[in-house]
Amino acid sequence: MEQSLPTIVSACQPSLGARLTSAETQSAAQELARLGAGLGLAALYGLALGARHGGMALVQHALAASAGLAAVAVLGIPALFVLLALVDAPVSPSAMLSVGARSLASAGFVLAGLAPSAALWAVTIESPDAAAFVTRAGLTLAGGIGLFQLNGSVRAMLKELPPERRLKCHALLWGFSLFAIMLAGRVWYTLPILQGAA
Repeated sequence: MEQSLPTIVSACQPSLGARLTSAETQSAAQELARLGAGLGLAALYGLALGARHGGMALVQHALAASAGLAAVAVLGIPALFVLLALVDAPVSPSAMLSVGARSLASAGFVLAGLAPSAALWAVTIESPDAAAFVTRAGLTLAGGIGLFQLNGSVRAMLKELPPERRLKCHALLWGFSLFAIMLAGRVWYTLPILQGAA
């Protein structure tokens, strides 16, 4: 039994669903790579702080500096997506992954930019309190920029919502911001330089 040419051609081509799934997978891989790059850049800031004592302090500071951002990525952003979905906000997992990865990558980029200055301050400042102050300033600046970008991107996704639902989403976003600040701050507090050990 002969098949028509359009039937044969359509059988040879991948289905639309398969192509979309492939595109979504590729996009998710790109966003995860962006997130990984941001965490790697944040680790540079930790290495700069660890130069105060050298040795294992380099590794401890590098891990803790990137762990603050990683904690927000793993615990905070999925929770924000679930909360927004519960109030019928127009968000998707891929959009939240993109927003989160870009925001955390921006924070990592800022930390990497501050790393040379942080290394200079860490090695030259004698006072542990002054070194801790400089460390906190860098982390606060980078975290604030990343959080500001994330808030702006999520708010842009909510602009078409009715005022009442948008108000609920903004309240959830505000609560998430507090949670992200406390979570990252708690993880960053494990930096030896902030505990007077460096």
